[in-house]
Amino acid sequence: MDDRGHRHGFGDGAGSLAPASLQYRRALLSLRRRPPSSSVNGGSLLRRTKIIATLGPSTRSPEALRGLIAAGTDVVRINFAHGTVEDHREAARLVRFIAGEMGREIGILVDLPGPKMRTGLVADDAVGVRLVTGQDFRLVDGDVVGDTTRVSHTVDDLASICHVGDEVFLANGEIVLRVTEIVGSDVMTLVERGGLLKSRKGMHVPSAERKVEAFTAEDADAMQVALAIKADFIGLSFVRDADDLRRARAALPKRAARPHLVAKIETRSALEALDDIIAEADVVMVARGDLGIQVELQRLPMLQKEIIAACNRAGKPVITATEMLESMCWSPLPSRAEVADVANAVFDGTDALMLSEETAVGEFPSESVRTMADIANAADDAEHNHLVPVHKELRYDRVSWAVAHAAALAAEDLGVSAVLCPTRTGATARRIAAFRPSMPVIGFSPRPDTIGHLSVVWGVQGLLMNEAKDRPEEVEAVVIAARDRGLVAPEDLVAIVAGSPGPRAGGTDYVRIVRVWPPTEDWSRSHT
Repeated sequence: MDDRGHRHGFGDGAGSLAPASLQYRRALLSLRRRPPSSSVNGGSLLRRTKIIATLGPSTRSPEALRGLIAAGTDVVRINFAHGTVEDHREAARLVRFIAGEMGREIGILVDLPGPKMRTGLVADDAVGVRLVTGQDFRLVDGDVVGDTTRVSHTVDDLASICHVGDEVFLANGEIVLRVTEIVGSDVMTLVERGGLLKSRKGMHVPSAERKVEAFTAEDADAMQVALAIKADFIGLSFVRDADDLRRARAALPKRAARPHLVAKIETRSALEALDDIIAEADVVMVARGDLGIQVELQRLPMLQKEIIAACNRAGKPVITATEMLESMCWSPLPSRAEVADVANAVFDGTDALMLSEETAVGEFPSESVRTMADIANAADDAEHNHLVPVHKELRYDRVSWAVAHAAALAAEDLGVSAVLCPTRTGATARRIAAFRPSMPVIGFSPRPDTIGHLSVVWGVQGLLMNEAKDRPEEVEAVVIAARDRGLVAPEDLVAIVAGSPGPRAGGTDYVRIVRVWPPTEDWSRSHT
């Protein structure tokens, strides 16, 4: 097989590999030689892997939010499990306002609350209560203040979904209980691994995940708030199968702008239905925190690789999340192991990396983003292989994928400076990016929601543009826009990849190679 077939291998059922080639370094050097104005969006064009930062007490102020965006944040996450509706509205308003001030297009990801499985209040919450291995402990269906012998919880009908012998995890998996008896509506347990329990900590019952609804009535209400603030992404917790996503999608508007659904893979059931979930989701998240409770910890690295690989083969964007730079909650520098963890997620093929507590409650939120950006830049610039879409595994629109693959090959063969994708839905830019080209991919759209959806996609820079009346005007507009922003220079070759207008919106069927003309030259005279 020749080198090009090895790199892209579209249709190779074994999974195709595309290395970060020397052309990528050449593209970076070319961009860096241009004026500073070419470094759009705080330099994020040069970083292919995107960064998601979670808002919280540490980053609610305008100054802190400016710091996050300046450091390289591409998407801001608002966790609806905490705060009020007004808090969320104000956070979204502030993100849009400050991003506009800074000339940035920042996506907004809303995490729905999901099924509430938490412990209740405990006495002296500042200190907590210590559970000792080997003791009895009671999970009480009622409003009581917890102590060393019992605690209340938020799970409806816990006694009916638990069975003797089931494991129950508290406090992010630190404490492990084993169910010994069901007494009325209470659950009696034996503490198999003790630890410190504070108020309102997470509770997990792996064997009962099929009995807990992933998309709750509260989630449906929260989704309406997410729609009102024009969220670009909605994260669904504890997804078990594709039907959970279909139920959530049915609650979205049929005609208005629709946020993309992010399926968080954090249950054993989701692993069993992974291919169907990937096919139904718009974006997938490797939610390592809860997944690491549901499965054996030693399996987590392999599962991360398998989930990312499955998304790469299907051409779906994927996010890697949880504890990536956790020590930066209190330290200005990460551990060496965390640096390796972030880099390995990039090597695995993730589209985006997510920071949670590091930016929500940490002492060094902007430094965390900047550090992650530096690590991702270095990893992106290293020689490594990526899986790319496999034709026989794609479940939809294989013609568009084949055209995108041909365009990516042509772009590499000709050494173009950028791939320009005028797009209404963002699908063309996502398809091109899925083949991991060595040059920047720039998605132009008149729709703000499409630009928001591209904010999580590896290697894609989204830019707003006015809608063109026909294809020639569209080609001229995107080339001029890229040239005037310093993203390409006169005499550069660029590839223009697009879809046809009309009912096939979202398809990809147009490829053209154009040499960039100088501002003094007339497009119509030079390209007739």
